[in-house]
Amino acid sequence: MKFLGTALLAFALGIAASPVAEKEERSLSKRGAVLTAQFATESEINGRFILENNLWGQSAATSGSQSSQVTATNGNAVTWHTTYTWTGGNFNVKSYANLDLRVGLGKTVASIASIPTTWQWTYTSASSGLVADVSYDLWLSNQAGTGGASSTSTFEIMVWLSTRGGAGPAGSQIGTASVNGVTWRLFKGTVSTWTVFSFVAPTEITNFNSDLKPFLTFLTQNQGVPSNQFLVQAQAGTEPFIGSATLTTTSYSISIN
Repeated sequence: MKFLGTALLAFALGIAASPVAEKEERSLSKRGAVLTAQFATESEINGRFILENNLWGQSAATSGSQSSQVTATNGNAVTWHTTYTWTGGNFNVKSYANLDLRVGLGKTVASIASIPTTWQWTYTSASSGLVADVSYDLWLSNQAGTGGASSTSTFEIMVWLSTRGGAGPAGSQIGTASVNGVTWRLFKGTVSTWTVFSFVAPTEITNFNSDLKPFLTFLTQNQGVPSNQFLVQAQAGTEPFIGSATLTTTSYSISIN
């Protein structure tokens, strides 16, 4: 969960909400639709991913808009971008445009061997006053067939590859964690019914080729997260508070093994 100032529960409940998708037609035959509606979604790679525009916090803005589009796929990798401009409501997240993995879920942490992922991204444009993060969002539950940010959620694990303009995680920093050769700042907070752990990179990582399982292992070994919890949702996206930017992902892939 990411926060700037206050705003806990509303933010938490927004990032993984799954409202009824609004259908949009494909604008180009070889590309995905340009998603502009608040909760527009599109299935990618035969249902492996769902692209979600997810402008869940747009009502906090005095003005603004956002669009998201998949521009290519290559095997199980996706190329996509999201473009936005938001003003007003400086302490409120406006959206969480993301790719939501839909296969391989429902396994316990203990039974997962690895979660290999590659994320190559860049800000192809960004305003000087941009406040935003770029992050993975993993959700654990004591029930296998559920989603994130629900009454059955037990833990949320964030991996922040970027934070700009003062955006920060829920709770407070409790120390550091050495995972995959990087020393991350580790934050812990409580939102609604679940505990949030956030790993924040020391510097912006725009070419991330790694394994997410060691983050879960660190928490089971050092922070009391039970290994019998189910991984029920795995997302990767960006959350803007204020400012304008185009975030372009040249290649994104993830698997749960």
